[in-house]
Amino acid sequence: MSKPWDDSLKKLVHSDPQAFVSWFLPEAVFAGERPYELKHWTLEVDALLEVRVNEQEMLLHLEFQTYHDPNMAERLLRYNVLARSEHKLPVLSCVIYLLKDGAVSPSPLSWVLPTEQEVLRFHFQSIELGALSPEDLLRIGQAGLLPLLPLTKGGARREVVEEMFNGLLSSKKIELVPIGYTLASLAFSRENRVDQDWLLRRFHEMHDILRETPIYQEILKEGREEGLERGQVEALRQAIVDIVVERFSKLVRLAKKQVAAIEDPEVLRHVLVKVSVVQTAEEAKQQLLALNEADE
Repeated sequence: MSKPWDDSLKKLVHSDPQAFVSWFLPEAVFAGERPYELKHWTLEVDALLEVRVNEQEMLLHLEFQTYHDPNMAERLLRYNVLARSEHKLPVLSCVIYLLKDGAVSPSPLSWVLPTEQEVLRFHFQSIELGALSPEDLLRIGQAGLLPLLPLTKGGARREVVEEMFNGLLSSKKIELVPIGYTLASLAFSRENRVDQDWLLRRFHEMHDILRETPIYQEILKEGREEGLERGQVEALRQAIVDIVVERFSKLVRLAKKQVAAIEDPEVLRHVLVKVSVVQTAEEAKQQLLALNEADE
């Protein structure tokens, strides 16, 4: 899967795995995460979740796919067989298409010999976010899926993004707000500076408001301050890189290097604003290089 979707979507599954389990296996209960890297085969899947169905263990394998891949079914089969071989459990493979881009590989995959004998039939599940309406996703009833709303059909609109943010707040999924921001930014077209600027302002407004809410304070009381702060730092780092990818692609390597060493969310937030409003690549470069001074 191509950047910059990858990290945010993996974090989304990690933040609320039960939401994805309920989406594909409504009767199943999340029981734990398995390593995403299939160590004996030097391959890595996007998510591998251990679930219990009818008092039995199985694995739910998830892949996020940005664009149409004619070999997607074969890829899923390869991952499925290797995951089953390594973990000795049955595996359901599912692919979530982020963008509506051509034909989707149909399930089941069937391999047939020239003699017309079928030697393999592999069933998997596919979801096209671009074919779902926001209402379709909301009907699933899982707050952990709300950050995906901007990627649904007609979802790249301010009112849908507001519904996403409000839903995350009301369900106390504060840690998913930065991920929702990242996916909404990517869903808006890069040429749509008006909506991009609105989204950035809205994100900052939310952060300032969140710091004073009882929900935020309750999270801090429960001892999650360190984890929340870490999540904010990682989300801000990713947001900076995402913006650089969209506006100044030649600076992506520099951006990743510079933000990786910064732990202060206020410094990262300041740079996020700057790289969003500067007009030239040279100006963006200066802002990124200035992070060295800010860290000293």
